Amino acid sequence: MRILLSWLREFVETDESPRELARALTMAGLAVDAVEEREGETVLVFDLTSNRPDAMNHVGVAREVAAIYRRPLRLPRADVRESGPPAADRVSIEIDDALSCLRYVGRVFTDVQVRPAPGWMSRRLELCGVRSINLLADLTNYVMLEMGQPSHAFDLDALGAGRIVVRKGRPGEALVTLDGTRRDLSADHLAICDDEGPVALAGVMGGASTQITDDTRNVLLEAAWFRPSAVRNASRHFRLFTEASRRFERGADWNGAPRAADRIAALLAELAGGAVLPGRVDCYPSERSLPDIRLRRERVRRHLGVSVDDADVAAILGHLGFRPVADEGGWTVPAVSWRLDVKREIDLIEEIARIFGFENIPATLPPAGTAPDSSPHGEEDARLRAAVRGLGYDETIGFAFVSAAEARRFGGSEAVALRNPLSSHWGAMRNSAVPTMIRALERNLRRGQSRVRLAEFGRVYLRSGESYEEPRVLTLGATGSARRPAWSEPSRPFDFYDLKGDVVALVRPFATGGLEFDAEGVPGHFRRGRAATVRAGGEVIATFGEIDPAIAKERKIRQAVLVAEIRLDPLCRAGLRAPRHAALPRVPAVSRDFSLLVPDGVEFRGIVEAVGEVPDLVELEPVEIFRGAKVPDGFYSLLLRASWQRLDESLTDEAVNAAAANVLASLRSKLGVGLRG
Repeated sequence: MRILLSWLREFVETDESPRELARALTMAGLAVDAVEEREGETVLVFDLTSNRPDAMNHVGVAREVAAIYRRPLRLPRADVRESGPPAADRVSIEIDDALSCLRYVGRVFTDVQVRPAPGWMSRRLELCGVRSINLLADLTNYVMLEMGQPSHAFDLDALGAGRIVVRKGRPGEALVTLDGTRRDLSADHLAICDDEGPVALAGVMGGASTQITDDTRNVLLEAAWFRPSAVRNASRHFRLFTEASRRFERGADWNGAPRAADRIAALLAELAGGAVLPGRVDCYPSERSLPDIRLRRERVRRHLGVSVDDADVAAILGHLGFRPVADEGGWTVPAVSWRLDVKREIDLIEEIARIFGFENIPATLPPAGTAPDSSPHGEEDARLRAAVRGLGYDETIGFAFVSAAEARRFGGSEAVALRNPLSSHWGAMRNSAVPTMIRALERNLRRGQSRVRLAEFGRVYLRSGESYEEPRVLTLGATGSARRPAWSEPSRPFDFYDLKGDVVALVRPFATGGLEFDAEGVPGHFRRGRAATVRAGGEVIATFGEIDPAIAKERKIRQAVLVAEIRLDPLCRAGLRAPRHAALPRVPAVSRDFSLLVPDGVEFRGIVEAVGEVPDLVELEPVEIFRGAKVPDGFYSLLLRASWQRLDESLTDEAVNAAAANVLASLRSKLGVGLRG
């Protein structure tokens, strides 16, 4: 937003330097990004937050200056010289959709001469970044920049029967807007129509059929209030963003429409000749009233930590346009239509604070209160976050949107589509966090970080018919070396088993029972043979593995990418394991290594199940797997290490040898596993 200092000074006296004024406004919450000197004019460039549409004009900023320096505000004059028959005899206005259009004001001008705008006006517009077109178009833009109310001028002779109807679009209707583009309308779009059909897209852009030309002589001026969501839907759908839509989307002032119409009428009568027909055609079917806000003196002191004089409170609110009425406990403050962000007592206190000056409020510690209630599953979340950090992962926050193609490719369920996506890249809520994590890894790799570990605590959004779920997931992403190289140990790539170890380390503290790993049924975006699902009690609690190299290649990633998606809800339902304490063994364990020939279809899980519960057996560990020329077809070689241990008694060789023979006998009889050689 660009504000001319000379234009601003027409509404409030200010002798402060541009830099001093910019600092004061910034400290009051209207951030001035830059102070520019252009063509002998000082231009203040603002970066306004979306809740302050009232400040997107010169009068709005002048009101802020008046409040900061306690100076009077001068509003633009709107003395209209009217003549001729009543305006209501020439036009009629009807609002069919009162929810989307609260108020529609029309003024009628006749015998207008369409000519270029005077030099001073076109110069101001261009310094504010608005192209000068002709006097009528420039007048609407000028008053929008001056007072904040968008408006539009129609060629009245091109309007069917001089009738305006504000309604939703209908299937099959289309509108050619001022930029020459055909827009196909639907019931989601609010349109301005005459007897023949749509003539403007409400709050966004006018239509070509009723635009002002050099031959225009009679004009209908529109100044209206449209619901922000109605304008936003149309603007996003058609990718049509205008100065008017920016203001309507943030919330215009419905009481500003008649004032803006009168201001344009006054300027037009002065600059364009012709006549302004008497009266406004003001269609306001459901007049809106705003409630009073109760402001308590004690609450002001409590929230600010400092006592503000009653006179200062009244002066600040009065200069901001409020009309506080004092009483014994504080003030009754009627809400105003141009500040829709001020609805509650705390909003008024914020207004007092920013104008009073945050620098004038001493820094104090609030009184200690009771401790807040712990969040659901807070202990489990804290345990997981600590474990994630301990494993070397950096926590990240991912975007909850994905493209429709990504949702189909990575998700195992129907995606929740967005009606008005920010772009085609964000057309659906993510039904899997995997594409989000791949994108984060890709971004780091492109910035020269070849070794990346990321973790995200978030949600996925699942749909099944008319039911929706938002389960929580922990997503791990890793690529690059497993550890940094050192003089004593070379680097190696992070692989499937490293990720498996991390998943087990995160899941093991939960009381889920035994974990089962299954290589079947993994999603198609994982590389076959290097991915698995983790089940506990028959329920899938995690899926992990290496991403299909074809997907990595599409994203120009030249190294293995590994991702795990852990479902947090079943883990939290199971809860953390109760701590268990046991005495430490006083004697060492005894181990035996077995070089086994194992049929290809037998997994290590099957070997553990075949051995079963054996007295004093404390660990079975796969040490080495080998496939080669000396191993028969249909088999692989497994070096299996078994360890036995008692708490306070050493095991004899005879006892261990007998136990080892029993292990071999179980494997041979149940799985056909024998000793190699």
